[in-house]
Amino acid sequence: MTELPDGTVTLLFSDIEGSTALLKRLGDGWPGVLERQRTLLREAIDAGDGVVVDCQGDAMFAAFRSAPAAVSAAVRAQTHMAREAWPDGTAVRVRMALHTGEPHRTEDGGYTGIDVVRAARLCAAGHGGQVLLTEAARLVSGAETIDLGPATLPDMDHPERISQLSAPGLAASFPPLRTNAASPLETLGDRDDDLERRIDRAGQTLERRINERVADVLEKALDAPFGKPGKGPKT
Repeated sequence: MTELPDGTVTLLFSDIEGSTALLKRLGDGWPGVLERQRTLLREAIDAGDGVVVDCQGDAMFAAFRSAPAAVSAAVRAQTHMAREAWPDGTAVRVRMALHTGEPHRTEDGGYTGIDVVRAARLCAAGHGGQVLLTEAARLVSGAETIDLGPATLPDMDHPERISQLSAPGLAASFPPLRTNAASPLETLGDRDDDLERRIDRAGQTLERRINERVADVLEKALDAPFGKPGKGPKT
């Protein structure tokens, strides 16, 4: 395996949009499509002097020493996959994300840290055929991009300015990012307060019903009223 780059690197995450639906549609043809998609993506990564860090299912994780090379690899992969004659007229659409940072190397030959999480979350927010960049990746790559504005990615504490790669052969129009612009941490307290109130009300109702049931049982057993409101003593 090629040695992973150290220091400041540009991370690329990718996965196939709607892969489960494709698997169901293609059946026995799915493994061949998946392998061809991997081949096209690996060829683009190799051409950019990148290194495949991990590949699981239809997702791939790669690292580049150069941000411009990572951008070129993403464009090459997307354009080649768009031109590919997939079986049965199938459209294989891959979403990608690029982020530049300084992830920590692991002993087993990978990366870890918040930079990895940020790149993966950004990939999940995109759409097939789209290449998204964090502000760090945009600045160091010098790529032409479309500003999508700030968005708070899942598990990230602060909004991230997101850009979409713009290049010949790439689609320009996509639906909104699949993420909520409001930070989950900003609304968590409100949700917790509401949940606590609902639990408290449910507990009070349950306690009242239990007390009424116990009073009924004791009243029948003793053939006498037992503290139930609205009932007077039997005569």
